[in-house]
Amino acid sequence: MKNILVALDLMEMDESIIRYAYSLNEQTDLSQIHFIHNIKIYEVDEVIQKLLGDKDIKAIIEKNLRAKISKVFPDENVYDLTILEGSSTEYSLNTWAEKHNIDTIVLGFKQEEYGTASMSQKLIRIYKGNLLLVPANASLNWGRILVPTDFSAPFQLVAKKLADILKRIPSAQVKIVKAFTIPSLFFPFIDDKKAIEQTQKHIKKQYAEAVKKYKLSANYEFNAYYEDGQGVVGIIEKESRRFDADVIVMSAKGSGNIASLFIGSTINEIVTTNPFNTIYILK
Repeated sequence: MKNILVALDLMEMDESIIRYAYSLNEQTDLSQIHFIHNIKIYEVDEVIQKLLGDKDIKAIIEKNLRAKISKVFPDENVYDLTILEGSSTEYSLNTWAEKHNIDTIVLGFKQEEYGTASMSQKLIRIYKGNLLLVPANASLNWGRILVPTDFSAPFQLVAKKLADILKRIPSAQVKIVKAFTIPSLFFPFIDDKKAIEQTQKHIKKQYAEAVKKYKLSANYEFNAYYEDGQGVVGIIEKESRRFDADVIVMSAKGSGNIASLFIGSTINEIVTTNPFNTIYILK
């Protein structure tokens, strides 16, 4: 994460996400922070346009955002601000990000009714880089990182990214978790407690193999949890609170391989539910 795009939308969330960007820069020494806002001119009410008269809407918005940013960033050299004018915010952000070699787009992570979920889903599908979804009450540190996984092929990307993060934040603690289920139709024929214990042992062997294969640090924690009706996202949310995670790092892919068209069901559920943590989605 070196060259980031921070999407602003003129709502209260802007102040939180600007503070988050500042904290991220302090911890990881980013090369550049690009604050971007997209104006959908056709959505500006005709009454407001008449009241503004000859005043430049773009200039007003830019002045407002610069004032917000300067309250947090004393040094103007570490960031820039760009105002776009496009009919689709998602495609405007994607086009600008690709043109400027952005590796991570940072979005405010709001409840679904505010529309962020839809934008996140679209960007996950069309944007080739990573997404960082930041809720309003996000921790400003990256000291405790939770990594949910199923040990499928995309875990290789996550393992590599963890190594990169720890080079920049060597004091960070990492916990890897896997949620599993056993089809209920088998329980009349097997000892459910024993089946769960045996499955946990098998998964721990999977993790031991992953440690060797991806050269994972011996300092990472690992646990396998039986879903027991909670669902994968329920397990992630519960474990996030238990571990007091600052950020959750996940691959956009599930066990499938066509990330540009399909996102993993777990990611899809996370981005369409109420936010509970900062989520770093890797592509």
